[in-house]
Amino acid sequence: MLTDEQVQKIKNHLLEQIENFPEEQRKVIKHKLLSMNNEEMEEFLKENNLNPSAESNGEASKCIFCSITKKEIKSFIIGENNEYLAILELNPVSKGHTLVIPKEHVSVDNVPESSIEFAKKIASNILSKLNPKDIKFQKNEVLGHGNLEIIPIYDESNLERKRATENELSELFSLLSAKDKPLEEKKVSVEEKKETKAEEKPKEVLPKLKPRLRWI
Repeated sequence: MLTDEQVQKIKNHLLEQIENFPEEQRKVIKHKLLSMNNEEMEEFLKENNLNPSAESNGEASKCIFCSITKKEIKSFIIGENNEYLAILELNPVSKGHTLVIPKEHVSVDNVPESSIEFAKKIASNILSKLNPKDIKFQKNEVLGHGNLEIIPIYDESNLERKRATENELSELFSLLSAKDKPLEEKKVSVEEKKETKAEEKPKEVLPKLKPRLRWI
């Protein structure tokens, strides 16, 4: 069991790491950390594969995001390529809130530009399946590991961070990770094809809509 002194040092270290977080997110994490007792802190470190002795000395023994990208920690992965992983946020501010995490441990200032293109593909999938009014992108960093947040906006006045349930995350995972089914082609006879071709009208060209994606 951790001593009171060890727990206090760990809390102080973790609080330092969230100084650059968005204000609302910082408040939530700070409240959670300060409310933990010794047993809860020990369980938190165990769940996230962190070494208590290293944390109490002010050093992170293992990055949480690195553990996630190596699949050592369970997460709801809705997109992946050789460089990045897209996972559902466990404490989302809105439905479909997603984190794009580089597989390489880099600071937020050194996250490659290619992450933006990957994030846009994930955001387009969220737009088509969840139909938010808007989507915001936000850069972030946790224990030195940069990431991009994809935040769907349904009601901008109600962006309150809440813990998602296992069922909510599972349902979103199933929806957002499912591949779109190709449309079934209608089978017609040769005669029907000829009639259709003769009656065909010029196709209307629909205007292209700009994606509703923006940075904050």
